[in-house]
Amino acid sequence: MNRILFTAAFSPYGVRDEYGEELGMQMELLNNQVTREQGVHSPRQSYLTFALYLLAENISVPSTVLDFPTWEAFVDELEREDYTHVAISFIVPNVLKVKRMAEYIRSRHPQIKILLGGYGTIIPEIEELVPHDARCQGEGVRWLREYFGDDPSAPINHPILKNPVYNYVYGLKTPPRGSVIFPGVGCENGCKFCITSHMFKKEHVSLLPAGRDVFDVCRRAETELGARHFMVLDENFLKHDQRARELLEEMTDNRKPYVFVTFSSAENIRRMGADFMVRAGISRVWVGVESKRNLHDKTKGIDLKKLFAELQAKGIAVLASTILFHDHHDRDTIREEIDWVCDLDTDMVQFMNYHPWPGTPLYAELDEQGRLRDVAYRHHHVASELSFEHPHFKTRTEHESYLRQAFRRKYVGGGPAIVNLAATALNGYEQGLRDFEHRAANGLCWNQDLLRYEKSTDPRPDEFMRLRLEMIAAEARRYRPSLLPALIFAPNNRARRKTLKVMRRYRRVFGRSSAAEWAKATVLSASATLEFIRLQIRRLAGHETVIRQPPVCRREYPGVRQVGKMPGEAEKRIAAAG
Repeated sequence: MNRILFTAAFSPYGVRDEYGEELGMQMELLNNQVTREQGVHSPRQSYLTFALYLLAENISVPSTVLDFPTWEAFVDELEREDYTHVAISFIVPNVLKVKRMAEYIRSRHPQIKILLGGYGTIIPEIEELVPHDARCQGEGVRWLREYFGDDPSAPINHPILKNPVYNYVYGLKTPPRGSVIFPGVGCENGCKFCITSHMFKKEHVSLLPAGRDVFDVCRRAETELGARHFMVLDENFLKHDQRARELLEEMTDNRKPYVFVTFSSAENIRRMGADFMVRAGISRVWVGVESKRNLHDKTKGIDLKKLFAELQAKGIAVLASTILFHDHHDRDTIREEIDWVCDLDTDMVQFMNYHPWPGTPLYAELDEQGRLRDVAYRHHHVASELSFEHPHFKTRTEHESYLRQAFRRKYVGGGPAIVNLAATALNGYEQGLRDFEHRAANGLCWNQDLLRYEKSTDPRPDEFMRLRLEMIAAEARRYRPSLLPALIFAPNNRARRKTLKVMRRYRRVFGRSSAAEWAKATVLSASATLEFIRLQIRRLAGHETVIRQPPVCRREYPGVRQVGKMPGEAEKRIAAAG
């Protein structure tokens, strides 16, 4: 009988050794690419490798998921079970780790077939680098079902997972309070640098096609985990507006004001509108702004600063993502680019290097021009060295220096992200309350078809928005204890004045801090002091940050009976190929 082990590349992560690097290879998106250089203020979070659990829940073959394995845990797992297949999901920088894993399987367990998946499979030399029997490039559930002879069109079962696996704020570990939703993969926008879009042939492969499907996952997560906050892993969630509309209808009808962090492009945010986003519970949105020159259709003709200010005024935090080292960047224009994105005054900014991932039009273009550099794949993480010849920047030290300067510019000029998030959350409650009272006084009701509030001949109390306001208030109050350590460890006087201003606003809106809030603020300040000391010790030793390793996660799955089998002839072909 077949039995499959789903695993990620082995730990430790973010540690320089013969298999990996420190810079750019942590298992933390925020600290690695968004709040880098913010030191003690940087939130520390690590998320599960969601694809492994999704695959395991949607095939008939019994399986085990081994997420964040140590080398010892990986070796022990192969000894304890009679696996017929091992499927490894990985990103490009971890290819040497996967090479070691595959070579170990070949030498010690030659009967096991090795399957590869994830973004690491785009490496052109993957056939020579990593021993394997088959690899998936694209949507994995359908591919794996076909591989094992299951019905590829059977319904998708969405896993219910508590996320993040760890969460530290100012060095204090707090329990995860949310879950994750994976509505689909891929993106239709087709930006020439985007591997996600081109791996899926500029298509969106829907896993949860209807708003009801997304809502059902939320209800299950609330029932099983108590989760009411969700990270939505979809490249452009608002692009599929019918699904988003249906989700809001389901939440309204069932009086469930769930809260979401998601991704969306600027043109879809403008189309759906800030009022819809507030009502739908989007508390934070990740937006690709890419470049001041508006090189992409998704931002052309849009006043981004005005759009973002409107969102923030209504309590929606904005994370702007921008790219450095376009060809038009020289020593002057790259500073202008950094200043421009910082002056958008978003809550957070992600800075990344322009990177030609194999399989993208950018890669083909630079390859044709003979500009691709021979950079080891372990350095392909958009956080330091460029993998192509740039007309104005030649050395690795330059690439790293400008990227660090960008993060530092945002931090020193805009203050800690956690203060910005607190201020925006407070905006949401204050403005939301004013808007709620204004609509009630003027007989305005929500028009789901037009996505706006308008005069009604039969105005009724907006009970759903009353519930939404309670969630917004709770979200704002959650940040309050963090303001004391933010003040104590502020990087400069400007950040201190900003933090004090936000603290005064909290007192005006919510009154004096409760005893519980003061106690938590005191504990956070003490924890922040210890974390600050840890950071200084690490930096004296030549490291950028404190590295935290996610715990090994192991989960067994019996296989899904209702997946169904493919017709006999197709199953025979799959068996012969496998």
